[in-house]
Amino acid sequence: MSQVRLVLFDLDGTLVDSAPQLHRSVVAALAALGKGPVTLSEVSAWVGNGADMLLRRAWQGRHEVDAMPPAELPALRAAFDADYAEAATQGVSLYPGVRETLTSLQQAGKCLALVTNKPSRFVPAILDQVGLRDLFSQVVGGDCLPVRKPDPAPLLHICAQAGIPPEQSLMVGDSRSDVLAARHAGMPVVGLTYGYNHGEPIAASDPDWILDDFAKLTPLVLGSL
Repeated sequence: MSQVRLVLFDLDGTLVDSAPQLHRSVVAALAALGKGPVTLSEVSAWVGNGADMLLRRAWQGRHEVDAMPPAELPALRAAFDADYAEAATQGVSLYPGVRETLTSLQQAGKCLALVTNKPSRFVPAILDQVGLRDLFSQVVGGDCLPVRKPDPAPLLHICAQAGIPPEQSLMVGDSRSDVLAARHAGMPVVGLTYGYNHGEPIAASDPDWILDDFAKLTPLVLGSL
């Protein structure tokens, strides 16, 4: 790990617990189109593949989705976005040890970047709310490139912009999408046991390291764990 110069982080379920805000906006969007509510635990299990997939899952009430009426998704997404513009920062919280760990890595000379499937227009306000915005040299949202995680392109884009090769980088996330993106990008990956991983243990995705405490990342990256 001593060769790691760049550390990339997922956002939802890795740095911040955003499920309550997502749940509020999903329920609001469903209600706007005359659909019944879904539970917080259901939304937590459906997060991780972007807002459109989350809404498709909520519309059908299950993780595996079939075709939904083509005209429904734009209206559902518009209703979701309208509510989430307010809800995104209402009570969002950091997981324990996140701010201290990111600060310690930055002070140790590591370059930090954020790569999330969340629409980019919501990200700055969330980072401002939790006081993390100044810690990241790059932020790539789910709509910044033509593809998103688990495609490796967002990770490789960050590496190219930083001038640091994937093998000297590290991905940190809580979901299968994070692990797959890192694998395809050719970089090592840390999987966190909390967060949102479609109801599956992160160990099933076979990351290089599994941590149950974000603070353990500092000694791991700095070579003392």
